[in-house]
Amino acid sequence: MQASQLAITRRRFLQLSAATACSGILNSCNRDGSTNSRKLNIYSWPDYIQPEAIPEFEKRYGIRVVYDTVSSNEGLIAKFQAGASDYDIVVPSNYAVTKLRKLNLLRPIERDRLKNFKNLKDRFRNSDFGTDPNAQFAVPYTFGTTGLAYNSSILRSAREYPNDWDAFWDKRFAGRITLLEDPRESLGFALKRRGDSYNTTNEDIVRQACNDLKLEKNLVMCYTSDQVIVYLTSGDSYLSLSFSGDAQQAARENKAIKYVIPRSGASMWVDNLAIPASAPHPEYAHLWIDYILDAKVSAALSNFTLYATPNEAALKYVNTELKEDKELYPPDSVLARCEEIKDIGKAIFIYDRQWSELKCT
Repeated sequence: MQASQLAITRRRFLQLSAATACSGILNSCNRDGSTNSRKLNIYSWPDYIQPEAIPEFEKRYGIRVVYDTVSSNEGLIAKFQAGASDYDIVVPSNYAVTKLRKLNLLRPIERDRLKNFKNLKDRFRNSDFGTDPNAQFAVPYTFGTTGLAYNSSILRSAREYPNDWDAFWDKRFAGRITLLEDPRESLGFALKRRGDSYNTTNEDIVRQACNDLKLEKNLVMCYTSDQVIVYLTSGDSYLSLSFSGDAQQAARENKAIKYVIPRSGASMWVDNLAIPASAPHPEYAHLWIDYILDAKVSAALSNFTLYATPNEAALKYVNTELKEDKELYPPDSVLARCEEIKDIGKAIFIYDRQWSELKCT
């Protein structure tokens, strides 16, 4: 089997695996043709649900599920700004929750409907990350970091393993480096390397970080968010800016792949379950959220996607090798070096301009 068939990524669409994950549901229930009026419409990331979760929910509640896929937070926001009104559940990342709230596009969570809300770790119930204080509009789904994924087989010893962002300027990896097709993440790590914030709104500081990336551009194989696992697994990439779960996926197929959170710190993100203000079936949406918060359901999700769960009650069901992985479940001392990417308002245009300049240089 080819690596491209095996990879499961947080940010890409594979028709084959999406069809498998939904177990034929997308064919049997659509918004305009279903005879079952009890229906839940989900707008989430591809391959971001354990395969049996949807059939089990349908069986348990007698509610049909339609699972559509989103390719970016920006695309999700734009869809609802344009008037989308047929989704009951969305799965935005932390800064997108903030943006959607500002636009009044989210419905408040009715906490009294969520008997399993107590299963979340305290820091996620209280949203220490600043995304949504007290989980008023969003409930954490998974969390992770964006750091260094590398192929250890090309290095002579563990002493040579990369441990900080300077690795992206290391000529040993020339022509075999991939960066994410994401201005906030890619410009962000260059900012972090300089000791600055992922969320700075100072144009001169962002420009300096962009200039640093221009200096290493000749070492970069490509900018991609949807082929990271494939390139790491195949050995084409020696070093990649990678989401933690994607790196874990690559390591499952290629044992030489390792992941590290850089010493300088990294970005930390939370993906969340939220209900659009226009949701046609908010009562079913709450059922889905509470179902996902079930300890065993949440653990199965984590074991399948290889992303960390914020569900404390689920940890006893999570595979031991996953929950003992300190890069996947970082200790507090490591998390203290990590930073949440936040909504920066109109300053986003600074990042967009610098990113376009980098790509066109």
